[in-house]
Amino acid sequence: MITITPTAAVRLAQMFADESDAEQLGIRLVPTTTGCGSYTYSIAITEAEKHDLEQEISGIRFFYQTHEIDKLSGTVIDCDPATGRFSIFHPRPMQTDCSLTH
Repeated sequence: MITITPTAAVRLAQMFADESDAEQLGIRLVPTTTGCGSYTYSIAITEAEKHDLEQEISGIRFFYQTHEIDKLSGTVIDCDPATGRFSIFHPRPMQTDCSLTH
């Protein structure tokens, strides 16, 4: 469904290590708007919610719901080793209906 690169997995594991309840935590991709006509995702470190499915990817627990599978499929989470910043690439980004004209 999604790919977590080795660099991103190491960085996420480091972030989990700082949490006292790390064994209950995983990541979730949360859609956010970036402006008119496009969406991106943010990473949330969270506990599972009711009806969540769970998948371990590169040693990281990933939470999602059935209705999100098609939207998330093909997503790649990477991390810049120099900055520690994550990047999330989706091959088919969701579009919004935006009537903004220039």
